[in-house]
Amino acid sequence: MFKRLADRVSLRRQISLLAGAIGLAIVGVTTIGSALLARGQATDMAQNALLQIARSMADRLDQDMAERQREIRNVGSLEPLQPHWMENTGGLRKVLETMQRTLPDYAWIGFADRDGQVRAATGGILEGVSVSQRPWFTDGLQQAAVEDVHAATLLASKLPPNSDGSPFRFVDVAVPVGDASGQIVGVLGAHLSWRWADIVRREVLSSRRPELREDVVVLDRSGRVLLGSNPGAVPYTAAALASGHFIDHSAEGARLAAAAATRGRGDYPGLGWIVVALQPIDTALAGANRLTSLILLLGLTTAVLGIAAIWWVAARLTRPLAQLTEAVDRIGREPNATMTRHVHGSPEVLRLSGSVRSLLRRIGTAEADARLIEAEASSAVHAAEDRVRRLGADLHAMQVLADTDVLTGLLNRRAFLPLANDAMSYFKRYRRSICILMIDIDHFKRVNDLYGHAAGDEVIRQVGRIVSEALRTTDKVARFGGEEFVVLLRETDLKGATIFADRIRQTVANTVFEPEGQCLRATISIGMAEAEFSDGDVDHTIERADRALYAAKSGGRNSVRSFEPKVLQSLQAAA
Repeated sequence: MFKRLADRVSLRRQISLLAGAIGLAIVGVTTIGSALLARGQATDMAQNALLQIARSMADRLDQDMAERQREIRNVGSLEPLQPHWMENTGGLRKVLETMQRTLPDYAWIGFADRDGQVRAATGGILEGVSVSQRPWFTDGLQQAAVEDVHAATLLASKLPPNSDGSPFRFVDVAVPVGDASGQIVGVLGAHLSWRWADIVRREVLSSRRPELREDVVVLDRSGRVLLGSNPGAVPYTAAALASGHFIDHSAEGARLAAAAATRGRGDYPGLGWIVVALQPIDTALAGANRLTSLILLLGLTTAVLGIAAIWWVAARLTRPLAQLTEAVDRIGREPNATMTRHVHGSPEVLRLSGSVRSLLRRIGTAEADARLIEAEASSAVHAAEDRVRRLGADLHAMQVLADTDVLTGLLNRRAFLPLANDAMSYFKRYRRSICILMIDIDHFKRVNDLYGHAAGDEVIRQVGRIVSEALRTTDKVARFGGEEFVVLLRETDLKGATIFADRIRQTVANTVFEPEGQCLRATISIGMAEAEFSDGDVDHTIERADRALYAAKSGGRNSVRSFEPKVLQSLQAAA
């Protein structure tokens, strides 16, 4: 079928079509590669920007809460007020109201005696009312306390409603108040309006361009919405929040998200709030999409111009062949035509023209020439086949060299990653567990310093041999560089990987290495991670195994550790 089609299409068109197909393929590959690269970079930039917004919001919340706690503590410890806490209710109320006017975020400030009765408050609200059962009072008797966001209870009917009709919610700050002798006489409490957090949110977002369509949501430590649409809901999983970066799929569409937790400041311990910054994916990737379209347009334009140029070049290249074809055909049709003239155009065409002329001259001795040509052709075929075989062997040897670590004979990173990605695809399709092990020789620099680099190379080779001999045929091991190895265990969960890792760790620890007649011992540390469906590719699993290796190193070496986010975070914080 292909041959019949090729016989109907001129060489000029075949060259043009082939060149056009190659050009379009190049344009397609370039466009797809550029799109993936641009989208990846745009996603990283957007997530970093969202993380900065979340951290900025979290820092502002911590800073403002720390200042409010310090203000209430300072008022509660003022020596001039000590004689008036239990005596001058009117004067105390004026002081509290002055403080409220200075800081309008305080919806209510009051002082309650040890029995919980409010003796003085801004606007006289709740004076004479018992608050002995309120958490801010009971906690404030013991020490300076900050209570998380809650709905108004006693004050709901006492304060003027919000302009938008939303219910009152407060953050409580309370400190114990003592007299001149240091005896606790009551609690100074303040209800900070939660609308303050919305003001902070707007201030943070005001520095950003509106067309970025960014938003901020504040959650409590359990993940419920405190500030944002649908208060009280739990829109995100704990794993997503812990990862710091994730994609939110909601009724508003897919959005990039970055999370940052409040950490407290100074004496203020923090309430565990989590700030999530959001941006629609289509907005974040708008620039990348425009760049992809531009690259596609330029590529197609270039391809069209290239096809036109190749069409013209092909016409010039095939014209001498057409002339030679006409001349040979005329010899077969016209009795008086016995020879062709020289056809010029290229060295190949000139040689072909000369060959045709020689063939015509020797037509009388066709049989002998045919036998000679047959022998020469056979020899040429054998030589060509021999060259092809040698070339295939050379290519195979080059492939082995490209995929193999020279020192250990194991796979290198280049050869390992395609195998690992194939295993990851198999895991995601058929849910068959795989584990990644990162292995590092402990104190390897000391081996090089004490025994020399030749001894260090021998230790690397023997450790690689120990690991390789312990593997099944379906598992893979590679040297990633230096004294570091990576192992892919297929059809193996974390429990099985732990048994395998501990076995090779003990084997290495029990091995006496004898490079160049010297005797030395070495140990290894191993970090493990099991592939998860949230891993974008095998690099994420390798990264978690590497972090587990860091934990094994930090924990004393000669050990096996699996990926445990909380433990790793504590180790990194200690480091």
